[in-house]
Amino acid sequence: MGKAIVISFEDETIRVLYARFKRKNIVVDDALTLRNDQFDDFLLKEKSKEFIIVNSFKDFFQDTILVPPTKARLIKILIEAEIRKRSQLKDFSFIYTITGEKIVQQRKMKEVFVFAVRNEDIKEIVNRFILKGKVIKAIYPDIFSLACLIEPEPMPLLCVSEAGSNKNIFLINDGVIQFVRIAQSIEQGIGDVDIQSIKMTINYCGQTLKIKPYATMLIGSLCSNYNVTVDTPLPIACFTHRSFRSQMSSALLGFISLISALFVPRGRGINLLPAEYKNFLRTRLFLRYSTALFLLLSIIGMVYAGFIVKNIMESQDRLSSIRRDFPDIDNILTMYDMKKTELAGYMPFVTSLRNAVLIPDIQRFLSLLSELNVDNLRIDSISIKTGNNILDVEMKGSVKTESYAGMQMDYQKLINSITALKGVSIKSHGLDLRTRSFHIRMQYQ
Repeated sequence: MGKAIVISFEDETIRVLYARFKRKNIVVDDALTLRNDQFDDFLLKEKSKEFIIVNSFKDFFQDTILVPPTKARLIKILIEAEIRKRSQLKDFSFIYTITGEKIVQQRKMKEVFVFAVRNEDIKEIVNRFILKGKVIKAIYPDIFSLACLIEPEPMPLLCVSEAGSNKNIFLINDGVIQFVRIAQSIEQGIGDVDIQSIKMTINYCGQTLKIKPYATMLIGSLCSNYNVTVDTPLPIACFTHRSFRSQMSSALLGFISLISALFVPRGRGINLLPAEYKNFLRTRLFLRYSTALFLLLSIIGMVYAGFIVKNIMESQDRLSSIRRDFPDIDNILTMYDMKKTELAGYMPFVTSLRNAVLIPDIQRFLSLLSELNVDNLRIDSISIKTGNNILDVEMKGSVKTESYAGMQMDYQKLINSITALKGVSIKSHGLDLRTRSFHIRMQYQ
């Protein structure tokens, strides 16, 4: 935690504490005491936006209730329902601590101490800050924030603090508050009347709660304003803390409840801010981080865009330099077009030569045909057409043999001899036994 501003409301008196942590110790920068009618003007002038509130609630509901063992997310619902049933509160916020277990009708039950306050009383405080554009980070009941300062003891401890004209008397057992009493007082500090209130509280704890404290702990200014002439029922001790023991003066003893708010552990669960206001704070925090992330990404984008523009400018400069070093491109293109036009005049002759080269040798093909076995056959015609690097050939003729079997045998010999010719492939052929004529289509390449 860095710097923090803590404010407490005590009747018509308002205390303000400016503090910070330094090497695990608390450092108080300033402390103010204001009247209630000065507070609005203080908020207008104060530049800080966030505050922690410590308040001594006079009207509250407390009790120890029993709930069955259940999941953590359901226990709060059961406790809230039990508070509604036992109290007159309708719209409220509450704090609860599990103090132990108890067997009831052979069932294990959890003992839970609850402390509830009307949301109307809480919103009255919150609205004073909202109207001035300020934000409350947390509202702690003073007795619960003070309890965070007191290290767990093996024996029950009765603690007494001062809030305005009242005395807060609360019982702590194993570091957990188990009973709270607000006692009216006729004077500041500890007097004989307050000792009587302490005796009554001790008797109640012993008879009703079955807990007997072993000592009374005075907190804050009560230690320096002790005026008692009667016997005390328990040993009296004054509270101190290692984090601010060296700098705690009598002037700061009255601000002990404000200082205690800085020691509330994260997740302690004693913040009485209503649920809707907590949701507002979460949304505000989310928007703050989202805005910061957007600004960061925007800056990164601008830097990257500047880097790209710089690279483009450098590339353009390099291209301009390369163009200056090149010969005249226009003259080269003009010469190319002239040579291309000149070459076009020779293209028909070149094409003719290329086609002549691509046509297969007809004489070579006719020489191959002379090797055919044409016994008992008569070749009537051979037609040759030139194609794309091939010769399309059609041969027609007739068979002289009289018998059908002989005709078929002599014709097949011709087909076999054509197939054996290199570069020749038969595409189609046929023999008409009635007219003894045949035709063969082949290609040579």
